[in-house]
Amino acid sequence: MIINKILNVDDYYYDVFMAISGTLTGFSANELQSTGLAETYYKHILGQIETATFLEFLNVSKSILENSFSQDQLRNAIQSEIMADPGMQDMSNNIITMWYLGTWEGTYVNELSYKESLVWNVMHAHPPGAKQPGFKSWAVQPVNSNS
Repeated sequence: MIINKILNVDDYYYDVFMAISGTLTGFSANELQSTGLAETYYKHILGQIETATFLEFLNVSKSILENSFSQDQLRNAIQSEIMADPGMQDMSNNIITMWYLGTWEGTYVNELSYKESLVWNVMHAHPPGAKQPGFKSWAVQPVNSNS
């Protein structure tokens, strides 16, 4: 799998972070970028844990991404090389939680992280008190509604 540049960010590991984030969350790199939080999350992780720990995770991720040529290979490699290692699994769980809920170890990353959490897209909802759905939105039947 090829890791492409997403932005003009010179940090090579940023590209790996975005690629593995997309794989772990099931969202494309563009969808993750559209939250406006990609660089913020990357820098937040660098400020929260030892750089060497994060780089080890990113190097393992890079190897997995480069050596997986199908989705099955990718899933199996993540399972055996990341999820089987408690430290790597904790890191991946924190990254998934950060994207989906906007938190790192139980604390919101910033004021935007709640509003732009991926959970709202998954639920086809809006974050209460932060982003309103729009005028007359109550007249539109909810997605997957049986009524």
